[in-house]
Amino acid sequence: MQIFKKTTKYDFMGVRRRFILMSIIAVTLSLAAIFIIGPKFGIDFMGGTEIQVKFQQSVNSAELRQELKKMGFKSVDVVTFGEGNFEYLLRLQAISPVNDALAKSSEESIKRVFGGNEISRFDFSPGGDKLTMRFAKEIEIKDLEKAIVDAGLLLGTKLVKKKQKTTSATVDKTEDESSKHCESRTCTWHHQDVRIYEVGLKGVSERVVEGLRETTFGTGITKMRSEWVGPKVGQQMRVAGLSSISFALLFIMLYIAIRFDLRFAPGAVVALIHDVIITMGIFTVIRVEVTLATVAALLTIIGYSLNDTIVVFDRIRENISKIKERSLFQVINTSINETLSRTILTSLTTLLVVAILMLIGWKTTIRDFSIALLIGVIVGTYSSIFVASPVVVWIDQRLGKKKV
Repeated sequence: MQIFKKTTKYDFMGVRRRFILMSIIAVTLSLAAIFIIGPKFGIDFMGGTEIQVKFQQSVNSAELRQELKKMGFKSVDVVTFGEGNFEYLLRLQAISPVNDALAKSSEESIKRVFGGNEISRFDFSPGGDKLTMRFAKEIEIKDLEKAIVDAGLLLGTKLVKKKQKTTSATVDKTEDESSKHCESRTCTWHHQDVRIYEVGLKGVSERVVEGLRETTFGTGITKMRSEWVGPKVGQQMRVAGLSSISFALLFIMLYIAIRFDLRFAPGAVVALIHDVIITMGIFTVIRVEVTLATVAALLTIIGYSLNDTIVVFDRIRENISKIKERSLFQVINTSINETLSRTILTSLTTLLVVAILMLIGWKTTIRDFSIALLIGVIVGTYSSIFVASPVVVWIDQRLGKKKV
């Protein structure tokens, strides 16, 4: 299938300097946006809490966002999950309701209450929903929970009591978790010569759900799921995401160098770096959230752009052996014109699918993924013609060779 009845004769290489200048400006502005404004990282990379809730009545997202801000959550992202505005995905940058000051003051308060009982451990879970303490002597659970409340902490929901089968193995193991006893919000067990107490506290998700239940529209709200990512994990994931893109570019350069010629490899990699930087720059300006899904989209963009570039490079290699009397400049121009219909058709069909995906999933979690693909396909198609090939010409002029 061809868009053009005859092979076009556009002088792409003749205007390459204009497009290279445009690309340099676009990359410069994108880098400025990335380093000055900074990307909007999601909870996957910055840490935070994600809660999926379901209401019994239709809820306006703006009203829901306003209620969350009243609770003290400044950075809030509310995404409709499903149809009818009944189900929402709430993304909060808050990880734990217990800050350093509260953790320190509560520890001092509890130690004062149990002054004659040495506390060898006092640790909050990263999500702030559990407090683990080690006491030298056994204490009453109700006294401990009262001291926790007096220290300014909020207890979690009461534990559901389950019938436990008593076995000989359970009776023998009295110095570890097999002797665990749970009551109210606290579980306790012996370990060596100390008594461990694990108290359930109200985490971010529980506070959000309870707060929404007090609103006019939150009656009967149900928490479907919740999860949080700590800042250290987020940092590791940022490094992993950057490493995956870097390794992809490195191995692509090696593949192009082996498949074609060393002169072609830099052009392909420059085009891919160009695509990633500009896409990230647009993300930063329009405030698209950078998550694991968008990193996956960036890797998909790299693969798509490379595929288009290889098609052009393959035709260049064929024409170099066929048209020996022409310069590489002319061969590249001819090759791009010969593959232009294929490039446009591939890009249009891909854009059509991505546009439909974006429209259907606009109120779902695939919105940012589809936006990333839409931007990447457009930029990738442009770079295959106006970035990768001109770099090959520039390198050939420096090497003074045409043979592949």
